[in-house]
Amino acid sequence: MAFCVLTAHATCAQDVHFSQFFNAPLTLNPALTGAITSDQRAALIHRSQWQSLGAPFRTFAFSYDAPLLRGRMNGRYLGVGATAYSDKAGKSGYGDTQGGISLAYGLRTGDAGILAAGIQCAYGQRSAVLDGLRWDAQYDGSGYDPSRPTGESLPNTSTSFIDLSSGVAWQHRDGEDIQWSAGIAAFHLNQPSVTLFGTDDDVLRRRYTVHASARFASKHWVYLPRLYASAQGGSREIVFGGLLHRRVGTDSRYTTDKTSSSFHAGVFYRWNDAIVPMIQVEYKRMITAGISYDVNISGLRNASRYKGGMEVTLRYIGAFGDKRRHLPRRSSVN
Repeated sequence: MAFCVLTAHATCAQDVHFSQFFNAPLTLNPALTGAITSDQRAALIHRSQWQSLGAPFRTFAFSYDAPLLRGRMNGRYLGVGATAYSDKAGKSGYGDTQGGISLAYGLRTGDAGILAAGIQCAYGQRSAVLDGLRWDAQYDGSGYDPSRPTGESLPNTSTSFIDLSSGVAWQHRDGEDIQWSAGIAAFHLNQPSVTLFGTDDDVLRRRYTVHASARFASKHWVYLPRLYASAQGGSREIVFGGLLHRRVGTDSRYTTDKTSSSFHAGVFYRWNDAIVPMIQVEYKRMITAGISYDVNISGLRNASRYKGGMEVTLRYIGAFGDKRRHLPRRSSVN
């Protein structure tokens, strides 16, 4: 059982990660806080991984952000946001819970570019709940007996910490049909201690991320390539791929009579780990629901039977008020 606890410790040494990384903007880069053309954005994401190998790893994340003062600063903006996540591994519940605030400042560069810098400050807690674990001493030769003493003296334990991160991001538009963005970020700048056993050798190592995306539009289709890479201690992760996007319906420019929706489908590849098919549905340019599944192709594929993790996202991007004119409802005449 000690091996299982240590395995969970080693696995959690890497930060939370999402296949739909672009749907978790504040865990990707603090500089993306408020980096939207609308007034506000909220995102929910849930990931369940390695369920085929026993108790799964479960991750929940939420974020909300908005660009402030954009109308009063000649295209510049102050991005403010809040984020929270919970990442638990296995039956011991070993993992992190964290909540924080993000600030970003966006500066217009030329007529079609924005350069933003952001910081993030979070309060976190790492914990392990060992009450529900099974120990060797609880097996009596014929089976498991939970009434038997464990023979272990490992109590439930937790520790709290302050976590600081920062990043920069650049967006650029080449006409109406081509847009692209890129950014870099550094997390755990202060490398906080997260030890659970009274030593000082367990710290959150700095994580460095690079990300890029683009938008290429044609008459009927939009192609959305995405790239993400990170390095943290000895862990490396590279994810790349793209989505095809097709809009359904039309939009009324001056009235609320018509608002289009869209459908996204694509595939991503996590280097030496998984192939990730993905679909998203956007409703009336506001609410987007997405689902993806990691098909494991790493060295664990024989044990996992190619099963990896499912990820579900829900995102809202909208205005504080629709400036288009509301048409009166049509009445039927009998």
